[in-house]
Amino acid sequence: MRISAAMEFPFETGEGEGGEGGTLASTVLVVDDEPVVLDICARLLERDADLVVTLAASAEDALPLLAEQRFDVLVTDKNLPGMGGVELIAEARRLQPSLEAVMITGYASSESVVAAFAAGASDYILKPFDDLRVLRAKVRAALERRTAGLLVREQAREVAREAAALLASGQDAPERAYEALEAELRAYEEAVRLGLNGRVAVVGSASTVTVLQDAGFEAVELPPYAPELERVDVVIVETGDPQWRTLAERLQRRPPDVLLLASPQADLGDLLEAITLRMDLVGFGTSQGAVALPEKVRMLLLRRGVQRAQDRLAAALAAFRQSIAAPLP
Repeated sequence: MRISAAMEFPFETGEGEGGEGGTLASTVLVVDDEPVVLDICARLLERDADLVVTLAASAEDALPLLAEQRFDVLVTDKNLPGMGGVELIAEARRLQPSLEAVMITGYASSESVVAAFAAGASDYILKPFDDLRVLRAKVRAALERRTAGLLVREQAREVAREAAALLASGQDAPERAYEALEAELRAYEEAVRLGLNGRVAVVGSASTVTVLQDAGFEAVELPPYAPELERVDVVIVETGDPQWRTLAERLQRRPPDVLLLASPQADLGDLLEAITLRMDLVGFGTSQGAVALPEKVRMLLLRRGVQRAQDRLAAALAAFRQSIAAPLP
């Protein structure tokens, strides 16, 4: 059960996702020489109350910040005046090895992605941003990777570093290998775009099913012990359901994300217990809650789409590296 720390009812708070020092907020450093991009990133990310966003217009401005402050995620443009984004990622990871890095690029070529991953990046974002929600979802996914310390991400970086070293030594991949990696990059971007698609199950609330279906989701109502709950992407249960704790425990470390709806009459003890369990919460039963629920579900589905797509991208990088070491016939 993957969860985030943001709580939207009855007040907003957050818990640092893997940060040292016990801070309540997760910290994001955004580096871009275009003021409009910095403004967009700040406005989008600061919608999440548990994110603290710092902006820099160049790598030279960012490096003193990285030397003095802890950051959880670095989001940087590839093409910067002076030191470039790839070099900044490498230096940032040297200063803060647990930092997650995401590169902004206008075009995801095999060379740029290999270089970014070799420097220590774990993802990239295409500019201009066609779907602004992707930026928030990728930052959230980066925070989850930082907390989980997923081995596959570090393996992908190591494979990319080996591929970059082979290319730098004069070896080259066959044209078919370049074409395969380019095709996988396009498939990755499409998979992220389609990440909003997914199955949602609701326990004990027909009205919630209606709200989600009206918003365009594939949502069904299921009983709390239905085995199908383990095969959907998101499970939604209300605090008013007496079995919500049992359900949450059963789905712990299982595939679905679990979202807890808290009505205005929700018991404070339930909310505190949900916070302790680090469950996603969203207020419901009000007009504001009816708007927040579909948006929260969209973000959960998009994060899952990003994570699935990244697994395929890591495999594509490994295949590319192997094609350099052992060229295709």
